[in-house]
This record gives sequence, structure tokens and C-alpha cells, in this order.
Amino acid sequence: MSTILVTGASTGIGQEAALHMARKGNQVYAAVRNPDGVDDLRKAIAAESLPVTVVQMDITQPESIDSAIAQIMAETGSIDALVNNAGVGAGQAVEMTSMEDVRWIFETNYFGTVNVLRAVTPIMRKQGSGRIVNVGSLAGRVPMGCHAHYSASKFAMEGLSESLAFEMAEFNVKVSIIEPGCVLTPIWGKAEPMDESIEQPYMNTLMRLGRWFEFNLGRPAMPADVATAIEDAIDSDTPRFRYPVGADAEEMIAARAKVSDEEWIKANCLQGEAHDDRMLELVGKDYYR
Repeated sequence: MSTILVTGASTGIGQEAALHMARKGNQVYAAVRNPDGVDDLRKAIAAESLPVTVVQMDITQPESIDSAIAQIMAETGSIDALVNNAGVGAGQAVEMTSMEDVRWIFETNYFGTVNVLRAVTPIMRKQGSGRIVNVGSLAGRVPMGCHAHYSASKFAMEGLSESLAFEMAEFNVKVSIIEPGCVLTPIWGKAEPMDESIEQPYMNTLMRLGRWFEFNLGRPAMPADVATAIEDAIDSDTPRFRYPVGADAEEMIAARAKVSDEEWIKANCLQGEAHDDRMLELVGKDYYR
């Protein structure tokens, strides 16, 4: 039985990953920012009598991380796998996003992950084994307009993960990154509809982004699909470094690899039918109509 720490486990991908790995017989620590607000998680654990312990962890606060790690080490003596899942999403044009929001995105999606890694990698290094699974995004491989800061935070995760893989290899610690596209999670039910009456110079780009999401949320990956990829990254003798999850992720990454940077940017800068036709030609799916 392995000891697995999953961050951002209150809902969605993190919750499903925690439950899934516990069903496989692992001792799972489900890290959440507010332990009093995870009734669904606790009910699922109780219903199946799963070996999951809920721990409080705010990944933006090193003291909170240290406290949770100390509890895990006192109770189990090791951390065999870490799933860095906690993160936030945001979409807006660069000039329309406040610096407060930009810092919030990076504090959670990047610096928060680094905080957890700084606490866990010394443990894995000393024990001479471990798996680190970072949950990135399709947006970390293929950005879209009005998604810049989120994409940038996930691009940072890509670079972090690859560099970390080099660093940890000699200590028998393997690193993987999961790259989901649209995943059906509760966050979509909380999204506010766009107010098209607001003066917005980037409305065309925002509407295009909205149509892309609308199409792909009609055929989304499920949290269980992501959990299965996480399981492979943890349990496989030969884990992959990158795990795209979902039809949209596979299609967009493949399409992006077929053409030069200049060709891809030109295609995405086209307007109207010319844009939609070119993207259909490249991707093979009519995302935008």
C-alpha cells in the first residue's frame, strides 16, 4: 500500500483522483483548503469505507503545507506519490486582467505547486523513490486568446515538470504531467455567463473562446478519465512524461504540432468564416460554428 498525497481534493479532478487511488488500496491524504466544506468528499469516503484522510492545506501558505506533511510523515513515515492538482481557472484579455488577478492565478497554479514540491521532494529524495504527478492543462501546450495568464501559469508547469524530472531521476523519482482539455467538473456550474452588453474590445476573441468551450463541453472528458491517467503515472513501471486527456486535448496538441508557429498564429488571427474553415482543416473538428 502506497501513501499518496493529492492536493485540491475538495471537488472535481482532485476528489476523483483521491477516491480512485484509495479504491486501488492506497492510503490517500486528500488535501483541501477548508476541511469544513467538503461534505461530498467525506460522504464518498464513508460510503465505501475508503482509506482517505482529509487534511487541511492551503498551498499558498508554506506553514499550512508543513503542518500537513508533518501529520502524514508521523502517521505513515513516507510519501510515495504526490498529485499536484490544486489550481484556479481564469479567462480574459491581458490588458483587461488586473495585476491582483494575475498574481492570484500564479500564486495558486505555479507558486503553490512549488511550495508543495519544496516540502515533498526532500522526502522522496531521502527515501530514494517516489512519483510526482502535476496536473497541467491543454492550455499549457496550446494557448488561446483571452486565456493568456492561465495558459502562462500552465506553460510554467510544463517547464517546471520537465526540469524537475531531470533533477529527480537519480533519486528514482519519476515526474509526469497530466494535460486535460475540457473536463466536466462542478466549476462549470459556477461560471457566470458573459455580459455581452459590457463594452469589450476583445469581444470577438472572447466569443470565439466561448464557442470552443461550448463545443468541447458537449463531449468532455470526465474526472474519472483524468484519475485513470494519474493512476498510470503513479503505478506504471514506465510512466509517460505527458498525458493528454480528452479528445480536444489530443486533437489540439496534434494539430499544433503539424504546422509552424507562424502558420498556427496566422490561422488563429483570421476572422469569421476564414478562421473557422482553417481551424476545421487543421484540427478536423468544427469547434467554432
